[in-house]
Amino acid sequence: MPDNHRQKAIGLRTLIGLSQKARRTRSARAIFVLFAAAAFLLTATEAHARPLKLHKHSRLGAMARSLFNVALPSPGLQMSDEEDVPDTGERYELKLARSGDGQTVDVVYRIGDVYIPEALDQLNQFLCDSHNGDVPNFDPRTFDLLHTVLAKIGRTEDSVDILSAYRSQETNDMLRLEGGTNAALHSQHIVAKALDIRVPGVSASLLRVAALSLHAGGVGYYPTSQFVHIDVGPVREWNYSPRLAHKRRSNRRHVHA
Repeated sequence: MPDNHRQKAIGLRTLIGLSQKARRTRSARAIFVLFAAAAFLLTATEAHARPLKLHKHSRLGAMARSLFNVALPSPGLQMSDEEDVPDTGERYELKLARSGDGQTVDVVYRIGDVYIPEALDQLNQFLCDSHNGDVPNFDPRTFDLLHTVLAKIGRTEDSVDILSAYRSQETNDMLRLEGGTNAALHSQHIVAKALDIRVPGVSASLLRVAALSLHAGGVGYYPTSQFVHIDVGPVREWNYSPRLAHKRRSNRRHVHA
């Protein structure tokens, strides 16, 4: 029997004995002892359970404390092609790689509070639909979110593996029919506001904690495949397990059989 269960059992027997004694004697002292014992049992049980709860979340807490104090920048300004690129201001650089075909891109997409049109075009081309080649017009806040996640873990100089970026409606519908992915009906990938990412040498759990700390959109955690989904849609979070997903699909088939 676990220690906390044994403690509860002993405490319960003690309370029953005191209660019976209190009924027999009807003395104020016995009643007082009964209530004191009840208070002690509740306090001891809570004290025993509390370290378990802290232990459960201690790893996530340590990760959160390790993050750099970096805030998500305000949305930048869209400059025209005729305007000169700013000479001063913080430079926001992204280094992206596609493991599928080995393609890479390294661009400064923003300087200060101004997005660089040519760099955005490069990123849009790079993050196209990998199935049909459709080129999106990404929400540049997605790039700000990615850059800030990297800054939170001190990895802005590192390359990011892009597992999934823009998806056309056609591609998203196909993936949903195949059932091999967690493609949502109204995926933020469809509206070019989402990225599935992996950073070599960085655990997916740390990426998840960094993204969640920003409260800037959706964060999906895929521990089996070791990647994280980030987007600038509504704030929400989820975990995905292929094994549990398969189990849910099997249960639905049995229900409708």
